[in-house]
Amino acid sequence: MQAPRLPLALMLTVLAACPGRAAHRPDGPASAEPPVRITFAATNDLHGWVQPRESVLPDGTVLRAGGLSLLSGYLAILRAQNPGGVVVVDTGDLFQGTLVANLSEGEVVIAAYNELGYDAAAIGNHEFDYGPVGPRSAAVGADDDPLGALAECARKARFPLLARNVRLGDGTPPTFLRPSIIIERHGIKIGLLGLLTPATPEVTNPVNVMRLRFGELVEEATAGAEELRAQGAELVVALVHAGGRCEELSDPHSLTSCDLRGEIFELLLKLPSGLFDAVFAGHTHAGIGHFVNAMPVVESGAFGRQFGTIELAVDPTTRRPIPAQTRIRAAIPICERTIDETGDCNAKDWRPGMTTRPSTFEGAPVVQDQQLDSLIAPYFERVDLKHRQKLSVTMPSALAREYRSESPLGNALADALRESEGADVSLLNSGGLRADLHPGELTYGTLYEVFPFDNSIATLHLTGREIVELLEALLSGTHGVPQTSGLRFVVERCPGKATITEIRLADGRPLDNEATYRLVTSDFLALGGDGVGEVLDRVPSERKHYGHERDLGMRDALAEWFLHRGGTLEGRVDGRMKLLDAPADACPKR
Repeated sequence: MQAPRLPLALMLTVLAACPGRAAHRPDGPASAEPPVRITFAATNDLHGWVQPRESVLPDGTVLRAGGLSLLSGYLAILRAQNPGGVVVVDTGDLFQGTLVANLSEGEVVIAAYNELGYDAAAIGNHEFDYGPVGPRSAAVGADDDPLGALAECARKARFPLLARNVRLGDGTPPTFLRPSIIIERHGIKIGLLGLLTPATPEVTNPVNVMRLRFGELVEEATAGAEELRAQGAELVVALVHAGGRCEELSDPHSLTSCDLRGEIFELLLKLPSGLFDAVFAGHTHAGIGHFVNAMPVVESGAFGRQFGTIELAVDPTTRRPIPAQTRIRAAIPICERTIDETGDCNAKDWRPGMTTRPSTFEGAPVVQDQQLDSLIAPYFERVDLKHRQKLSVTMPSALAREYRSESPLGNALADALRESEGADVSLLNSGGLRADLHPGELTYGTLYEVFPFDNSIATLHLTGREIVELLEALLSGTHGVPQTSGLRFVVERCPGKATITEIRLADGRPLDNEATYRLVTSDFLALGGDGVGEVLDRVPSERKHYGHERDLGMRDALAEWFLHRGGTLEGRVDGRMKLLDAPADACPKR
């Protein structure tokens, strides 16, 4: 008789002991008293998704995945199990990504997190995207405060926004940010330290962070942990907007499925063993549920669909965690109903014959928070008409995005941008496309999900040689591949280095190194985002126009163009970009 198959959600629940011993940690309890349980629950990379995503199965069943009112049901169960012993945190990128979040400049997220009782949140790179308070997303006016919208969110939050390694040019932190805090649970003093990837200027609008300096993670983490312990913190927890990726979460002791080049792994492996008692990561929208250098680390997907927990058992005498009793649970799906056979609510995993039932967690039913729903409902009422606006365009088939190669969605939108602007070439960064388009009518709301960033349309007058340099810089970096229109080219890539070996215009004519072409892209790229600042800094300023004076940003300009053009929006992979691995003997020795 076969053993019953465990649901995925149960498989992802990890009960584990730490494989190594930190110098300051005893192996077992030093006291006869029972240990004190501290439960940390963490979200990351919400990107404004306060609401669930809905999918309708062929049998009519509605699956709702994620959303903060459902998360509240899970937190209520944790708090009932450990009254007074739960800490709720977030590791950044709270706001940017949905119409309701962006039009309220993050206010709806802050209101919901206040209601949920968050204790702290690290800030992420996209917290800087809104720029000044008001409709302008980049600080281009003399009186614009590039940190205005973020400062306003911090003012409304009943929890601190943390970032130790973010400072103004004079070395002082922005007044609305705190490096760390100390809170108390069950009489245990807990230090929470915030850290943010130093690559932030490359992954937000560079204009908004020009006044800021981002310290290196190892130095800031070490100093921050030491300061918290000197201030009396008995547990020190890092909230880090930097991440990594592991393909398997079943064995927390094995890092074989993890990409150790990820920023969070590089950080933790350089720190003293066991420096932090728990670490929560973010930024990469992936899963981690492992012990790294004697530190339990969790990261849980993105868009409010999952959360993670770390439970520490603290010896009441030594006031230190008991490693053998540390409990990690990574990537817990947030579901109204759960598919029995998969343990989650991802409609893509459903197959005929599978069954669903109301979700439970820790043996208790998950109850949606109606009070929280009522709190955020007015925000949705304000944007509902705009969200449902039809743009006179239909998609005959799905348009999917792809971060590491040419994609149907990228081609369709790059073509639309080039055609609408009458340009020779267009470029979109793959990281700026945040959702796929499904068959059917295009609405403003769905376009917004694809283009959540308030970028303007920048125009660059570049020579053929400069276009090649720009493409090679983009393809050599770690931010995905550019989605292009107007060009056909072949790329040979070595690790960290891309070389274009052949390039032509879309009509087959060779790209002339000395001729000048009109290229349209986002102001994010034009200002040096995704690591192309060195290339574009060499282009004279009179040949760069960032589009900040235009009435409509990129998303709204495309919406208007679609509305008047009508018809269909189609895209397919047509081989305009061929990515090849360079011969081994052509790559430099590493």
